[in-house]
Amino acid sequence: MANVQGAADVVIVPRDERRVGALGELATRISRACFEPPHEMRAQIKAALAHAVREQALLSAEQRQPASECYARHVLYADPSGRFTILAIVWAGGQFSPPHAHNTWCGYAVYEGELEETVFRWDTTEMRAEPLRTEVRKSGYSCYAGAGLDQIHRLGNSGASPAISIHVYGVERDRIATHVNRLVDTGATNTKV
Repeated sequence: MANVQGAADVVIVPRDERRVGALGELATRISRACFEPPHEMRAQIKAALAHAVREQALLSAEQRQPASECYARHVLYADPSGRFTILAIVWAGGQFSPPHAHNTWCGYAVYEGELEETVFRWDTTEMRAEPLRTEVRKSGYSCYAGAGLDQIHRLGNSGASPAISIHVYGVERDRIATHVNRLVDTGATNTKV
């Protein structure tokens, strides 16, 4: 760390150190939340994500890059005990997740740009998800969902510029691709609901 010339009490923290510090704080707060009762865990994870996305140095340049074929997922932190994994998801314009519920608890916050989220309800008679509403999620928005069919959504970027969100999932790193999303039928013939 270097002092600013002429101001011995002001310290400049290099960007990489701020990134590590912000990510470390997020991981610590989520780790602590994992020991709380479910209602308190929900509140603490939402708050931790909302706080973390205010730190502009949270992501490196490489972790801000979209992919052309699908949204890009960058693992930021994997809990050594396998309790959770933190990711940055970079959404190019027009990229959306399929409608899905979750097999585990999860949370996300919008870090940069805006995302579009369609919320669904599960129709037990038809055995499919029905769209309820679509909301714009602006930078700073955070949420948490438990496992199951009571919180189904579709998330993506309807804008032209990339958008970034920070996610935490209650699974170990090696299970991110297989144990998080529970795809649901919507009865739609296209992917844009």
